[in-house]
Amino acid sequence: MLINKSITDFVDDLASDSPMPGGGGVAALAGALGTGLGLMVCSLTEGKEKFKDAQGAIAKFKQEGMRLKEELLRGIDGDGNSYLGIVNAYKLPKSTETECNSRKQAVQEATKEAARFSLSVGQNCLQVMKFAIDVIQYGNPNAVSESFACGLLAYAGIYSALVTVEINLASIQDQRFVNEILAIDIAVKEEAEVLKEKITGEAANRIVIAK
Repeated sequence: MLINKSITDFVDDLASDSPMPGGGGVAALAGALGTGLGLMVCSLTEGKEKFKDAQGAIAKFKQEGMRLKEELLRGIDGDGNSYLGIVNAYKLPKSTETECNSRKQAVQEATKEAARFSLSVGQNCLQVMKFAIDVIQYGNPNAVSESFACGLLAYAGIYSALVTVEINLASIQDQRFVNEILAIDIAVKEEAEVLKEKITGEAANRIVIAK
């Protein structure tokens, strides 16, 4: 499993000609890393008398952050499994017309599943951006740089996941499916841009550089 590799081995595999891990797995990792930073801020806030008014909110945000972290960590291997589904479909026999038709259908279904999975990673990263805003607003201001990085990593994860969605859509013949997924893809990107501006503004308001 990719998730059990050391950081060095993961990056070395990424740098090789191996198709796994790929952009989708890295998208999930980016979102998970971002969530981890947000959770760090929660940990640096909870239980502190100075932030007693924020304790209820922070507890709620931390619970959501833990859920997102686990979802995205699963996504690292989930993306690879989606890719293997396509590879295995292409390996099906094609000696007869019936086999060719079955193989073609299997490839299409596996590619749809891969597109759905990558879209779910992008949607989870979008939720991490929302989590980042909450953490910036309620978390320990001394760790605002981590809160900011949480949102930016999730933003990168969104685009890494969605480009994987789009390359899969290019191979799918079911136009209705393509249109449905593409509409969600576009909506996620639009919301990500709005959230990025809000995250940047909120963080800037809390970072004061001495003149």
